[in-house]
Amino acid sequence: MTHEARVVVSIEQSTATVLLDNPGQYNALTKDMCLQLLGAFASLAADPTVATIVVRGANCSFCSGIAIDQMDRVLFDRDDRGELINHFDLVDRSIQNCGKTTIAVVEGNCFGGGWQLAAACEMQLASDQVRLAITPAKIGLVFPRPGIERLVRTVGEDRAKYLLYSGARLSAEDIKNWGLFTLVVPHTELEARLGQLLSQLQANSAYSIDRTREAIALAVNAEPSDDWWDSAWEENAQNEDLAEGREAFLQHRAPDFPSKK
Repeated sequence: MTHEARVVVSIEQSTATVLLDNPGQYNALTKDMCLQLLGAFASLAADPTVATIVVRGANCSFCSGIAIDQMDRVLFDRDDRGELINHFDLVDRSIQNCGKTTIAVVEGNCFGGGWQLAAACEMQLASDQVRLAITPAKIGLVFPRPGIERLVRTVGEDRAKYLLYSGARLSAEDIKNWGLFTLVVPHTELEARLGQLLSQLQANSAYSIDRTREAIALAVNAEPSDDWWDSAWEENAQNEDLAEGREAFLQHRAPDFPSKK
């Protein structure tokens, strides 16, 4: 019996897990999976009870990029007017714009567009046993624009060319040294480190995290930000989370931030 490629969403407390489940192709993405991802991120973005979204793959493997038999449907689809639609780029954008803290948990295979998918998340927690290669040149494909731009920002122009031109698989040492993921941890510690990170995020101020996300976006995009900062700083001085955080610190207790309620 063939296992249907799918995306499975589960929510526990304030954390949603988005699971890529296509084991026959090491969780490579089909068009239906891309559409399910778009729906999942739209729904989770609108859910006020969800603060963090974890993206990971089934069976201890992250994602092997785009399913080779689905490439035309995923990357080169056409709408009713005959215009090209890149569903993978739409997924990338939906992750980037969801307004939640997003974490990719990367283990097993992370090939081709799998890296772009992980890097679309705000943070990546990777196993030191991850298998990584960015392989579009091996099949005559140009890597999608968001992936190329993000890769150049992450590793620099020369290393991006090396990865994209050669399609070579990187060693764990190079993956870590080149900063391809936020954190690379021993495989046996992956789940514990994820739990620790989620606990830290859940304990901290949602107000602080949300405003910091906006500030970082302005800094990354080099947008004029004086007006935003003037307004944000005025608000910052009066925000209830800061008052609670200071009081909790002085009383040697865990804060109960109003933004979490």
